Order: sequence, then C-alpha cells, then structure tokens
Amino acid sequence: MRSIILPATLLATLSLVSCGGSTPEAPVETEATGPAVEAAANNAFAEVSAGVYELEKGHASLLWKISHNGLSYYTARFTEFDATLNFDPIDPTASSVTVTVDPNSVRTDHPDGDEWDNELATGDKFFNAGVFPEITFVSTDVTATGETAGLIIGDLTLLGTTLPVTLEASFNGVGNPPWYGGRDVIGFSATGSIARSEFGMDKLIPNIGDEVEIIVEAEFLESER
Repeated sequence: MRSIILPATLLATLSLVSCGGSTPEAPVETEATGPAVEAAANNAFAEVSAGVYELEKGHASLLWKISHNGLSYYTARFTEFDATLNFDPIDPTASSVTVTVDPNSVRTDHPDGDEWDNELATGDKFFNAGVFPEITFVSTDVTATGETAGLIIGDLTLLGTTLPVTLEASFNGVGNPPWYGGRDVIGFSATGSIARSEFGMDKLIPNIGDEVEIIVEAEFLESER
C-alpha cells in the first residue's frame, strides 16, 4: 500500500444565485464561512451524527489481490480485523480512522485448505504472524476529491515496517435502522495498493506480483450515545 481510503469525505460548494435580474452584493466574509460551513450544506452528510463509530463487523470485508504469473489475480481476504472511525460531518477532512488486522486470519480458499493459509500467516517469507502479530493502519490526513469521495492517507505497519499509504475512499450513505436504537450506520468503500517488497515481503517475485491491491467495504456503527 504505497500511499493507502478508508474511508472518506467530501466538500460541497455553495452557489450564489441572483434573482429578479438584480446584481447580487459581494458576499461578506465572516467566521461562519469556509469549507466547514460548505460541508454542512452538503446533503450527503446532513443526516450523519458526529462522533466515534465502530466497525460493524457483520458488514465489512477486507480483500487483497495479487498477480499470478500474469495470468490471473489471486484473491484472498482477512477475516479478523477491526476499525474505529472518528467522523466529523461538518468538516469530513478532520475525520480519522485506525485499523488493526490479525494476519493469522488470512483465508485463500486454496484446495490445500488450512495448510496454505497457515503458511501465508506464519511463514517467515510471508506475514510471519508469530513475530509480527498485528498489521495496523493509522490515518494521518484526509483530503476531499469530490462530493462523496476522498483520499485517506495514513501509516501502514506491516512486518515491522511503517510506510505511508493512500486509500481512495467513497462515502456510500447513512442509515438509521430501529434495531440499533437510533444510532447511525454509515458505509464506505475504499481501494489502494502497496508494493509488498517495500515491507520486506519479496518471496516469489516476479511470478507472484509485487503490487498488492486492497479492497475494503465497511459499515460503521455509531458508538453508544
């Protein structure tokens, strides 16, 4: 994940419309102008509560893809991961996210079953989970790129090496189902990539690709009020 999105935000622009053919007066700048106020007018975030959100694990997936001999993309996933999102709907670029992943939870659905999964998880040429039991991502900056899209830049720590990664993220919407007691649920999609060799994992390159694509789908549940 060379410059990894989780997931995540967009600023709208306000338009000044003249009416009746009259010339509008120049806007007066006050403390109530600027990106934060413009974002507040964006319907995409108008119904979202500010605060801390926890990953809704029943509706989240973390996949990765890697080239296999240039013939296909080998796809696998992690089944044990968690994330906490601190979301600011007034100024989404002030939001932050932290992610932890258990490398022992890698799943490939390979015909050899657990044997290959265990090799990937614990082998010293792969995730080496006995020595490095956790993969982490901590956001350091969020930049808006569209009305409901943005870049999440953060520090990815893998195999004891920490490098900046950028995720391209999109905000998918907000729900408020009654079974959560009135708490908001917000959804994001994110993609990114890393060069695994930069983290010291260069086994089988070039037959198995160096670039690893990451695909994230996640729903976050507002913490108890």
